[in-house]
Amino acid sequence: MANRNRYHHSTGIMNKMRDKMPLIIIILIVAFLATIVFEWGMEYMGMSKGGNVFAKVNGEEITAADFEQAVQSRIQQIRANNPTADIDDATMEQIRTQVWDEMVQNILLNQEMKKLGIKVNDQEVLDWIYKRPETLPENIRQYFMDSTGVFNYESYQAALASKEPQVVQFWSQVEQGLRRTLELQKLQNVITASILVSEQEVLQKYKDDNLKASFEYLLLPVSGVTDPSVNNVTDEQMRAYYEAHKSDFTQQEAVRFNYLIVPETPSAQDSIDTENRIKALLTEFKTLDPADSSFIEFVNNNSETKYVADFQKPNAIKSGAMKFLMGAQNGDVSDVIKDEDGFKIVKLIESKDGEDTYVKASHILINFGTDTAAAKQKADELLKKINDGSDFGELAFQLSEDPSAKQNRGNLGWFTKGAMVKEFEDASFNNPVGSVVGPIKTQFGYHIIKIEDKTNKEFKFSEIKESIKPGPTTKQIAKVKAEEIYNKTKDGKTLDSLAVEYKFPVTNSGDVFKNGSVPIAPGNTSLVKFGFDNDPGKAHSPVKVQGGYAVMQITEKIPAGYKNFDEIKQTLIMPKVILENKYNILKAKADALASQVQGGNFSAVAEANKEVAFETIDSMTYAAPSPNVGMDYNLLNTVFSMEPGQVSGPVKGLKGYYFVKVLNKTPFNEQLYIAQAPQIRAQIYQQKQQQVVQAWLTNLKERADIEDNRDLYL
Repeated sequence: MANRNRYHHSTGIMNKMRDKMPLIIIILIVAFLATIVFEWGMEYMGMSKGGNVFAKVNGEEITAADFEQAVQSRIQQIRANNPTADIDDATMEQIRTQVWDEMVQNILLNQEMKKLGIKVNDQEVLDWIYKRPETLPENIRQYFMDSTGVFNYESYQAALASKEPQVVQFWSQVEQGLRRTLELQKLQNVITASILVSEQEVLQKYKDDNLKASFEYLLLPVSGVTDPSVNNVTDEQMRAYYEAHKSDFTQQEAVRFNYLIVPETPSAQDSIDTENRIKALLTEFKTLDPADSSFIEFVNNNSETKYVADFQKPNAIKSGAMKFLMGAQNGDVSDVIKDEDGFKIVKLIESKDGEDTYVKASHILINFGTDTAAAKQKADELLKKINDGSDFGELAFQLSEDPSAKQNRGNLGWFTKGAMVKEFEDASFNNPVGSVVGPIKTQFGYHIIKIEDKTNKEFKFSEIKESIKPGPTTKQIAKVKAEEIYNKTKDGKTLDSLAVEYKFPVTNSGDVFKNGSVPIAPGNTSLVKFGFDNDPGKAHSPVKVQGGYAVMQITEKIPAGYKNFDEIKQTLIMPKVILENKYNILKAKADALASQVQGGNFSAVAEANKEVAFETIDSMTYAAPSPNVGMDYNLLNTVFSMEPGQVSGPVKGLKGYYFVKVLNKTPFNEQLYIAQAPQIRAQIYQQKQQQVVQAWLTNLKERADIEDNRDLYL
């Protein structure tokens, strides 16, 4: 730590800093650029160098202990900002990926700074602290702002003079963070030293942002071409297009995987264990007074659903809890409920009459299809079956053409007015509870509707809830099964054949590039490296992914070059050829229309040619075009290159062929340009900085030798 003399300071500042001390250590991470954040070096994080090596970056080791310590530190940061944050498997995977990316990047930056001889001495750090405190990062300055938002030098000097252990620790962290900031600033200066912003760039940016044009346009829309012959595309036409536009179909070197996931599906025992954990909380939950802070603490400490003080409406409450609340009195506590989102116990604190009425209803949907009369007859027959005693839910499950009926047996839950189409809403709200009505015709088809319940009640309640998640045994079973499948690939079996045997679906990864990642394991560079280092048929050992374990098998290696014509002709080339055919038809029409247009009376041309759209655009800039125009550069370049009164020839745009007549344009204001030029220059420079640094970082990582063995440890 740099040597500094400290003296006593005010108690108020001490308390303020003590209150925020955990947060300040967390947030002292400095921006390299506005959108690119670098973590401090591992040496600033107190990481050890012992433990098992599970990664190397250009020969520099990252141990499993280092990585896990960084992950736990990130979790603590999240908890500090949001104590009730739910860190599920997906969030944990994101955290691990982010920490990995930051650690790799941090090592690469340290290595580059060492090569370049970039260092920061103590005096540079102290000069910033003592001579330029008003320029310190905002997350430091905020502790020394007075009530009017002005930097308080007296409080700042008092904090510098303090010998309080917590304040000493604070300044130690500040010094480390500022040292890192200065190192990164020096590195940035090296990376961006060649950036220049020309006067022409500044001038063009000013014009794009400030000069406005008003104009009329006529559009022959590509969407209006209905000639079916445009769809008659031959292989020869597609091949010709492919050869003429081959640069549009370049292909990086890539690898493709098949993968299946052995899911960690909660078992019956996991469900029983969850229910028992909730049941064990029931007695205490019953005895605690909702008015007491201990009740809120109990809920927040034991439930995935945190305490809510507000009244809740029926359509925001899960069905199991709602069923209990509808029959409960204030203070009642439910037995254990198995609800849509897990097991729970519910305590009703208070209910009240709300302004809105809610209906709970179920329905069976019969789509119109190609024969509306037949659909109506089928709906009538269903209504008769229900009236004769058939089970509504079972019929919905078996016969409803609403896809959700297979999961909810037609149950739509609670809804209020405005949630459904008018015909359905009227039938639901205008009939009594228990009635079955229909067939009701809507835009979706014919509905048979059962009115389950109605209420205008709102409820203030608390619940202790735990979702049903896979336990350790379930996770181990999934892992063992994944290893079993993997071992069978060693005998030459494909995942396609094993998927049939084990009844798990197989998915293809699509093209995975050297600088990319496998979709189910983002950031896992070891999988990508495995794919490029091995031959088709080789499988990777099971990898932990969200929701289970993945077994991946290389299916294909694709060399750099051009995409295979046969693979892309239907999906990529045919639509382009069809579009080109449409534009050819439009071009002929536009050429025929040109003589009428040159007179300049666009509205008359549109009136005489019904397929032509006419529009007037008022005061539009190049940088912020009208939504009707969008970022159509051919059209924009035409408009802003013309003078008022001029009429263009046919202009090929994104929506079709245009004719343009410029009505007026704002003149160039030299004085305004001179005033804005410095700010525009700085803005362009910052954008270039970001682009250059991001490109440099990407290249740095692509050139690095990264050995990633995370999947063997996690």
